[in-house]
Amino acid sequence: MSIQNLIHTFDQVKGRKPATADELLDFIQVNYLQGSLSLNEYQVYFKELHAQGAKKPEYFTHEEMKAF
Repeated sequence: MSIQNLIHTFDQVKGRKPATADELLDFIQVNYLQGSLSLNEYQVYFKELHAQGAKKPEYFTHEEMKAF
């Protein structure tokens, strides 16, 4: 469970590298909710991304919600 593995998985799924740590945070949250990540994996990634400054926005627009 490394951030490099997470970036590789993101690239495989999205076809591109993540632009920010925030984007990776969104990615792990969606994957956790879909059951693709265990709680432990989610917590490890969340802690590392948070340490790198990743934050959730105050709100999502309707268009942003469609992306999930």
